[in-house]
Amino acid sequence: MSSVVPNPPNSRSRGNSTLSDSSDRQPRNSTSAAAISATAAAPTPTPTVSVSRTVPIPCQIRVDRCRRLPEFGPTLLFFSGGSAIRELSRVLKSYTHNSVHLITPFDSGGSSAEIRRTFDMLSVGDLRNRLLALSDESALGNPEVTALFSYRLDKERAEVARAQLKELLSGRHPLASAVSMPMRSILLSHLRWFASRMPSDFDLRGASVGNLIITGCFLEHDNDIVTAIYLIWTLLGAKGSVRPLTGANLHIRTYYEDGTEEVGQHRMGKARTGRKSKIVKLDLVEQLRQPSANDADRQEAQDCDVDLVSAELIASADLITYPMGSFFSSVLVNLLPQGVGRAIVKRNCPKIYIPNTGDDPEMHGYSLLECALLVIDLVRKDAGRAPITDILQYILVDTRNCHYCVPVEKEKIAEMGIALIDVQLVEDEDCIDPYHTSPSSSKKHFLSPSKVLEVCLTLGS
Repeated sequence: MSSVVPNPPNSRSRGNSTLSDSSDRQPRNSTSAAAISATAAAPTPTPTVSVSRTVPIPCQIRVDRCRRLPEFGPTLLFFSGGSAIRELSRVLKSYTHNSVHLITPFDSGGSSAEIRRTFDMLSVGDLRNRLLALSDESALGNPEVTALFSYRLDKERAEVARAQLKELLSGRHPLASAVSMPMRSILLSHLRWFASRMPSDFDLRGASVGNLIITGCFLEHDNDIVTAIYLIWTLLGAKGSVRPLTGANLHIRTYYEDGTEEVGQHRMGKARTGRKSKIVKLDLVEQLRQPSANDADRQEAQDCDVDLVSAELIASADLITYPMGSFFSSVLVNLLPQGVGRAIVKRNCPKIYIPNTGDDPEMHGYSLLECALLVIDLVRKDAGRAPITDILQYILVDTRNCHYCVPVEKEKIAEMGIALIDVQLVEDEDCIDPYHTSPSSSKKHFLSPSKVLEVCLTLGS
């Protein structure tokens, strides 16, 4: 079993910010340890070298090798949240079973908000999404499990949502009865744990059944999110590691250029699309309540630490990726916990930023270079004045075929020592005809997961 470990005394971080596995809590026999250390020879350190090669982008040989042997694929690490790389993750499992997904747990919208309010726990919605995307779709019965996890209760009528939950708990609901035994029994057991502890005023409208199952698993295992995620990961046969970046139960506070502030990930950028106010800063606070004019009621910013196992996963990455997704709320927020920046800088591997195509309200007012500099500045806030190339080496774009909502300043990016990889990132049939009279009108807002992964696998293999 795993547990949530409180922070040490005098820490400025909020409690429950560090998650640990059971191995961290094993009893130690000091006599045996002393005897072993006295008699055992000191281990010989493994020699390491840095190797530099010139490769084509993408390298089809490396991509094909990963496709043939995904169980030996590279460790591609993604700092993310939300659903922006859900399709990419579904394709990814065909190339590597060793990807790492460190998820921001600060979502405050949808059914996750009601769960967090009631049970004082991390957001599980983005964790569920990624586990489903990485699930083994070839396993017998997994499509039915995925359908059950993806189902949402009625969004409008509370009484209908409660009736649907009751039918699920009985096993008579078509989505529940479609799951074969014993998997059905296991999942409904977790769901019953949730239902038995659900307060009478809990708002079930629009609730994700998968979120409710994970919450029940969390409650059943002593409020331990690591054990809950591990059990669901095992049941789904996920082909990659999924983990909350921190155990801190906090909320995002956003500062805008016009001097206003908002609390809650669900409010970031989206509510201000019409106003076009630029986001200038993020921090974390304890309570999901909006700032008031009274300074006495102002919430103090909270520090939190990266989960120790997450830090170890960063240290083992073959490629570190700042991927597509809402720029502030899904990408930059992952760099706020203390220790993340130091772990990134310490790991000697390629590091790449894949900016959003299409429109992202959170990128309003920035150029692509300025977005990259925000990544660099947040990492340096934790790691000190590290060289840029220890933080970010590549930016991946397709300026010929894709629409970007921010200026792509190629010369200025090159002056910073960052390599701009400008290659085809859409399927062949979506490429723009170079002789098209108005190519900008045909530019795509969505990247091809396969094309993006071909570049990532080339860099990480």
